[in-house]
Amino acid sequence: MIGVLTEVGKRVNGRWLTAVLLPGLLLVAVAAVAAALGHTRPFDVDHLAATTGRAGRDLAADPGRLVVTLAAAFVAAGLAGTAAPGLGRLAQRWWLRERFLTGDLITRTRWSRRSRALAAARRADAPVVAAYLPQRPTWLGDRARLVEVRARAQYHLSAALVWPRLWLLLDEDSRRPITDVRTRYGEAVALVGWAVPYLLLGLRWWPALLVGAGMLLTAWRRLRDTLAELAELIESALDLRLRDLAEALGQPLAGAEPSPAEGRALDDRLGKAGPV
Repeated sequence: MIGVLTEVGKRVNGRWLTAVLLPGLLLVAVAAVAAALGHTRPFDVDHLAATTGRAGRDLAADPGRLVVTLAAAFVAAGLAGTAAPGLGRLAQRWWLRERFLTGDLITRTRWSRRSRALAAARRADAPVVAAYLPQRPTWLGDRARLVEVRARAQYHLSAALVWPRLWLLLDEDSRRPITDVRTRYGEAVALVGWAVPYLLLGLRWWPALLVGAGMLLTAWRRLRDTLAELAELIESALDLRLRDLAEALGQPLAGAEPSPAEGRALDDRLGKAGPV
């Protein structure tokens, strides 16, 4: 059995081991602790030691049962590690959606609060731009939306259409910071997914609820930071390399920025609505 595990360990991808299997095994261990202790004795170390000792003696006396238990633990850990990023992506889609409910009260509240703050701080010659006010229920959704809104307002084109083509023009040094922050954003999304099973285990063992809540708050903070950085880098790439993209497409710009007509022409070209 040890030889088999050693050989498997040699063949397992290192990233899969650290990002999937080890966190999954930790979750399985916490689940076992939750099952043993429950709410009535959440920190009873003596009871946990006694329960673990009995289970160890039973498994040692039955090698077949030991193998099955170890296999079940590894399978459970792998399934948990595979499911966690998926749960995180579902939560991400929920947070980035345009509205939670029809006539969303959260969005209207955020709009009103931001409008009042800007009205109190703005100068007479700097009116509030309605398109820049909150229009989605969460900060994450609005920050992602603003990339498109700002590109449309300044360059008269769609950032969603421009970005994939612009990415292909960037050199490795320009791509690296964007790739790094995208990786950190993905890790924050996965952390949201890992928080969910700990929150569920909190129904059986309340300390797990605190762990899950802490993970969720940490993930939310990281999501905000990394999404803000990613949006800023994408907007910066648009600012610096849009002219290069226009020239590569055979539609060079007459000025420093696209005119409304040039922006619409690029939009038509990239959206396959105009002549190729």
